[in-house]
Order: sequence, then structure tokens, then C-alpha cells
Amino acid sequence: MKMDYRYQVGDEIKTVTVERKNGRFLVTVDGDTFDVGVASSEPNLFNLEIGGRRWRTVVGHSGNRRCVALNGDVWRIERVTETRRRRAGGSGVASGGLEAAMPGQVLDVLVSVGDTVSAGDTLVLLEAMKMELRITAPTAGTVKAVHCAAGETVNRGQLLVEVETNSE
Repeated sequence: MKMDYRYQVGDEIKTVTVERKNGRFLVTVDGDTFDVGVASSEPNLFNLEIGGRRWRTVVGHSGNRRCVALNGDVWRIERVTETRRRRAGGSGVASGGLEAAMPGQVLDVLVSVGDTVSAGDTLVLLEAMKMELRITAPTAGTVKAVHCAAGETVNRGQLLVEVETNSE
């Protein structure tokens, strides 16, 4: 059975089709198809095999939002609903908070209130499950508030940094 999804990654909308075939998955993202083997060793922790390479990934989720940690990077994605799609085409969200995808320890906070950041800039380094995760700015903006400090233990979903989107 084929399942079609639309996800927002930063400012981009991605179309994803997933089809299960012979115990594996054919995943198509915006026209590029990947043959993916998936094994789950524990909740939210997956071992992936893509094109002969093996990857270990952690996925945290809340509702339509997903945080995917892979190879030291963290991607925040959100499943797009019809309402969200219409909103995304307008002026967008004026500000947003970045949350911890999973429990961990803050290794370093790389920004301060008032700092200007670009989309993709690393704001916080978090260690979770023996992996270093980069919490990055989803859009350009100004740091409105910092809610964590180096050495602090944080819980999944805990607000770490607030970024106010720059108005055009």
C-alpha cells in the first residue's frame, strides 16, 4: 500500500511517498526514490540501511511534528495539513520556540538574547543517548529568549530557545 505525505522542513514543503515492498520501504521524496531497510532496536531508535550504508537515527514526535536526529544533525519536520498549508502560504509564524526532541544534557548554548541568526545556524548543542545533537534555527530571525544553560538537563519537549522571525 502506498501512503502520500506532505512535510514542511524549514520553509520548504516536501512531498513524500512511502510504499512497503518485500519487507523494505520505497521512499520517494520530491521525485528521488530510496530503497530503505528499517529495524527498530528500541522505541524511537531506528537502524536504517540506505544504498548499502547504515545509519542510526532517533525520532521524537508530538502530534504532526517530528524531530529526526541523524549523524549529529537534527531536522524538525511537520506533517502538513490543509489548514497548515494555507497558513504557510501567508505571512507565516511571527515567532517560534525550539524544543528538545528528547531528554538530554545541554553541552553548549551558542546564542544570546538579541543575536541575529540565519536559517540552519546551530543555536544549542545537546547530548542525548550518547549522540551530540545540533538544535538549529528553522528560519532567519532574532533570538527572543534562551531557556537553557550549558550543563543543564532538559526533558523532551522542553523549550530551549525562542526565535522571532525577521519581518520582510
